[in-house]
Amino acid sequence: MIKVLIADDSAFMRMRIRSIIESDPHIKVVGVARDGIEAVEKVHALRPDIVTMDIVMPRMSGIEAIEKIMATCPTPVILISSLTNEEVELTLRALENGAIDYMPKEQLSEDALLKKIYMAIESNAYGATQKEQSNEYKAAHSALPSKSGYAIVCIGISTGGPKALAEVIPNIKPDIAVPIVIAQHMPPIFTKSLAQRLDSIAAMPVIEAHHNQALQPGHVYICPGGMNIAIEKRDVISLYPKDMFDYIYAPSVDLLMESVGNTYGPEALCIIMTGMGSDGLEGIQKAKKAGSYVIAQSASTCTVFGMPKAIIQQGLHDEIVDLDNIASRINALCAR
Repeated sequence: MIKVLIADDSAFMRMRIRSIIESDPHIKVVGVARDGIEAVEKVHALRPDIVTMDIVMPRMSGIEAIEKIMATCPTPVILISSLTNEEVELTLRALENGAIDYMPKEQLSEDALLKKIYMAIESNAYGATQKEQSNEYKAAHSALPSKSGYAIVCIGISTGGPKALAEVIPNIKPDIAVPIVIAQHMPPIFTKSLAQRLDSIAAMPVIEAHHNQALQPGHVYICPGGMNIAIEKRDVISLYPKDMFDYIYAPSVDLLMESVGNTYGPEALCIIMTGMGSDGLEGIQKAKKAGSYVIAQSASTCTVFGMPKAIIQQGLHDEIVDLDNIASRINALCAR
């Protein structure tokens, strides 16, 4: 039985979320909280498996509550918030503070919420065991390249992405010799705010990408949500509508990795980071055949290990790297 705590200051929303959750006989609502203070107290008292969390609440916000929960009793939190401009910014802050996933209140449905709850439970959201971690490094040590020579970095990332990117991007040196292109699974309204937040804390410009935009070294380009990004010509971004392809996700990590492999071959550095599912696997298979170099984020530092795990299980990685070392590997491999 999966135990869920609902935190929302709206009685209507608490009832609606409860009715959705209790439609599944394997999930039980063990408590409700009307504000952040109650949420923190009930996480400690009830030890739920999952918390659904509103952001704007009295006495203590969802952001503050998440900070306290992650510091004292780490528990997967799914944000359920509105899509106002203010709440988009607050949602990104909450994701950086440790929330595992989010759902706009406007898109709340039985199928979507239950799917997120099960995926969060099945993902082992807080990483691997120490034994698994040591095995990862044993597999990766012999693969380290002796010199740099890359012309582009492409990152594929999903659940847990805002938090992970906020730890990586600010630690990349602004004088690196390559552009960085990111496909982050995220709705359209979020990616502009994500780029702005990263830009405010990074040493290099972080931009939401545009079609036919020229890539410049020492710049970071984030694909707009709901669009697909490809690198079909050197140093040029191509953006396409989601309905032009059959990919499940937009942006598709598969498309980005396949296209950069075709265009840059062994000069492409491809990085697969935290995320549910296996988007990126087919694209990495093709990039690897073209000679591209592949880094997978370690299980013990992923919010959700699904996407890197798919790469590692197929033996497609050249390195497995902890989150706090990814920026230093990019700096080393892409130095001027």
